[in-house]
This record gives sequence, structure tokens and C-alpha cells, in this order.
Amino acid sequence: MRPGPRGRSLFWTISGLFLLAIALGTLVQIVVAVAVLRPLEAREARTRAELAASGLAADLAAAPAPLTREALHALLEKHRSVLGTGPGSGLVAYRDAQGHTTADPPNRGHFIERVLTGVESDRPTGDPGRSRPRERHEVVVRRPVVRGTEILGEAIVVRPLWPQGPGFFEPRSALLFLPIAVIASFVVALFVVRMLVRRLRAMETLAARVAEGDLTVRIADGGGDEIGRVAARLDWMTGRLAEARTRVEETEQQRRQLFADITHELATPLTSIRGYAETLLDPAVSVSEDERGRYLRGVLEESRRLDRLIRDLFELARLEAGASSLTLEPLDWAALCRNTVVRFEPRFRDAGLRLLWRESAEPAWLEADGHRLEQVLENLLANALRYVPSGGTVELALAGVPGRDDRFRLTVSDDGPGLPSENLAHAFERFYRVAGARVAGAVRDAGGSGLGLAIVREIVERHGGTAGAETREPHGLTIIIELPARA
Repeated sequence: MRPGPRGRSLFWTISGLFLLAIALGTLVQIVVAVAVLRPLEAREARTRAELAASGLAADLAAAPAPLTREALHALLEKHRSVLGTGPGSGLVAYRDAQGHTTADPPNRGHFIERVLTGVESDRPTGDPGRSRPRERHEVVVRRPVVRGTEILGEAIVVRPLWPQGPGFFEPRSALLFLPIAVIASFVVALFVVRMLVRRLRAMETLAARVAEGDLTVRIADGGGDEIGRVAARLDWMTGRLAEARTRVEETEQQRRQLFADITHELATPLTSIRGYAETLLDPAVSVSEDERGRYLRGVLEESRRLDRLIRDLFELARLEAGASSLTLEPLDWAALCRNTVVRFEPRFRDAGLRLLWRESAEPAWLEADGHRLEQVLENLLANALRYVPSGGTVELALAGVPGRDDRFRLTVSDDGPGLPSENLAHAFERFYRVAGARVAGAVRDAGGSGLGLAIVREIVERHGGTAGAETREPHGLTIIIELPARA
């Protein structure tokens, strides 16, 4: 199976994982900031507010009377610094017994009075030109200022109800985000590396097992990225190697069988020739003139049979190797079949067989080698002459292929013993023999080489055609030859 089209890239997979890690790290940062840093900030702010309020109350109680406005603002500024200077740090104020409020910053006194009474303004009093967003404030701490037994007033700390800090881009948040990002990136990198190592290890295992000769191993990586496509190509390559090895093994088996068949076919006539020669040369064996002539004719027939076998082997080898070129020319296949049938009719008549030719209604023009196609017809008729018993019929018919205007079909049918259906695929193999089938029904042996149908198939396939065999009902065999028509 060839690998499929290009799919997604591993680059985008890894990029997506790292983006996911950043998103998860940011989410963890937000959760930690909201769940941990804000409560700690609020607790720290309240502690600072209590320190600022208590210190302011103590300083005001110890200050000499009467306290000037400048001295009061100095104390407020001093204790406001305890709250810090960040966003939402809060305001410090002093409210005397008469209800007058002084704050730091100085322009926030009326605003704190509004906070104390539950009414807040969008614009702070004394600063009409600058707008501020609406903020809800709360009174964090209120400490009475007592001198002896006299209550002078109270120290007040006010801060926003929802402080803005710590922000996500402030130094503390950045320091918090750094280890989270490092840990998340490490986890993602570990996952990606383990995934890649596992997939690469599968390729390494396949390479090792293929090197040991195991071509059944497959990776089966379903990923569509670069590694997945490499894995698919390795699987495809391994499958092709397995197919190639199977073909090599089949070729080797065929080669061994071919050598065995050639040895057997050559040994048979040579044994007969040697037997006749030894008989003629043995002085202890008295041979009459008739026997001598019969033995010499036997030597001649066997030598001819041996010559035909060698020539057919050489011819088949040339055809299979492509060394025998074709001389293509316009050719009327119907006329060629008609002339060949006329030449073979006397031989069929002497053998007690009928040879029928179904004349084609129109010429069947091909672009073919006439000598080779004549050889095809001669081999087919000689094969039928060899195996069809006396009294049988052999019929040739030529017509177009149904449904196709670019091919012609020649059928050679006989009513002989035929071939079992399971052996039809082997009919065109070299030296093919079937015990109990055609050999058992043969009444004559014209000294065939066993290569006739193999040569027929090679010639037909070199012309771009096909050769096949079918069982004829109720008995017999049909050889089917199809060749492309002339364009």
C-alpha cells in the first residue's frame, strides 16, 4: 500500500502543545493570584492599616495642644507611608470631636466624610478637572484618640473595597509566573520527547527486525505528521520487500523446476538414442535389416525430437528476454487463420479429426508480426492434434470482443478430455503435465516439447494481448486469444 497524502505537520502539533502549556500556566497564575496573593495582600493591608491607625492615634494623643494644621498633615503623611505607595494602598485621616475630617492627601477629606456617611463621589472634592473611575471604599480601621480621659477624635484608615494589586505584570506576579511557566514547559517537553522517542523506537525496531529477515513487522503509526508519513513509507517499503522476496522465492522455485523439467525432457530422447546405438553396436545382438532400419529411424525421430526441444527452449528464452524483436505490419488475422487451417486439414483428416473454421464476416486487421502469429496458430493446432482422440472435433472462431471495438478474440475449442478447472491457470506453463487428464486421453504423441503453449503466451503478450484457457461443456478445452485491433 502506497503512503497517503501529506497530513498535518509535527511543527504545528508541538507548537499547539506549547501554546496549551502557556495557556495552562497563565490560568494557574490567575488562580494562584486570586486565591493566594489577593488574600495575603488583604491581610497585609489590614495589618498595615492597624499599625498606621494605632501609630497615628498615639502620636496625636501625645502631641502638644493646640496642634497646628501643618503638624497634623505631617503626622498623617508619616503614617500614610506605612500603608505603602502601590495602587489601592489606602488613605489616612483624622476626624476631630467636632466632626471635621483632615486627610492625607489633603484634598481627600470631604471624600472620606462621604465614605463615613455611606455616600461616595465619582470626582474627589477639590479636584474637579480630573476624573477618576468609580471605586467602592471601606473603612478598614478606626482608632479613638484619647488624651487622659478626653476623647479628641479618631484615626481612620480607608482603602478601596477591591484593590487593584497585585497585577499580573507586576514583579511579584512575574516571579510567580516564571516557575509555573518553567514547570509547565518542562512537563510538555517531557511529554513531547517521550512521544517522539516512542515513535522513533518503533522505527528502530522495524529496521532491526527487517535486517534480521523478518518482513512481517509493521509500525502502524496513525499520525499524519512527518514521523507518521515516514512510518507509513517504511511499512510500504517493508511490504514491497516482502513481495519482492516472495517473487524471488517463486522464481527460484520455478528455476529449479525448470532445470528438473529440462533434464527430464532431454534425458528421454537421449536415453532412447543411446539404447538404439548400443543395440546396433553390440556384436552379441543379431539384428536383421528390418530391425536395423527401425532402430535407425528411431534414432532419427528421437534426434528430431531433441532438436525441436532445444529449438523451442532457445525460442522461449529469447522471447522471455525480449531478444527476439517483432516485425509489426498491417495484418488480416482472419486470412492468416484461414490459410493455416487449410494447411493443417490433411493432418487432422489423417488423424481421424475434424477441423472447423468459422469464417469471420469482416477482416480482422492487426498491427502484428505475421510470422509470430502463424507460429501461435501452429502451436495451438499441434497441441489439439496431439491430445484430442480420434473422432473428435477442433473448431476455430474469430470475432470481435463483445462491448469493445478495439480487440479481436480467437477461440480454439476441442471436445477432448480437457483439463480440470483447478489446473487451467497452469495450462501455459513450461513442461506442464496433468496426470489423468489430457495425457490420459491422448491417442498420439507427435513428439511435442511441452513448450508450445508457453511460447504462445509469450508471443501474444508481446503483442499486447492475453491468452487464457476455459473448460468446455460437457468436456473439452477452449483456448482464448485476444489481441488489440489496428488503430
